[in-house]
Amino acid sequence: MSGPLTDLGAQIAQVSDIYARNYGIDRSGDWYLLKLQEEMGELTQAYLDATGRSRRPADDEARAALRREMADALGMLLLLARSEGVDLDAAVQEKWLSWLDKPVSA
Repeated sequence: MSGPLTDLGAQIAQVSDIYARNYGIDRSGDWYLLKLQEEMGELTQAYLDATGRSRRPADDEARAALRREMADALGMLLLLARSEGVDLDAAVQEKWLSWLDKPVSA
């Protein structure tokens, strides 16, 4: 199955390939998972900054940093899925969107 996440992942993979080539990074083994974890830490810090729970001011730059870190985390998740052969479009359909087809109980 192909869809918007798969397509976005392919584009992000092109950028990741350039990055790895330019900096001589070996992305084998658990690299994608470890990078996702690193990005989640950076996202957490940016969230704390943007919500006024750190020593940095919760200003427009903090919100911009939060957006960038969300993009980094999403990008690394898409790269991890691609590396592991996971079709995220199908997985999201199965795990989340399938609930839209079920009757709502009271």
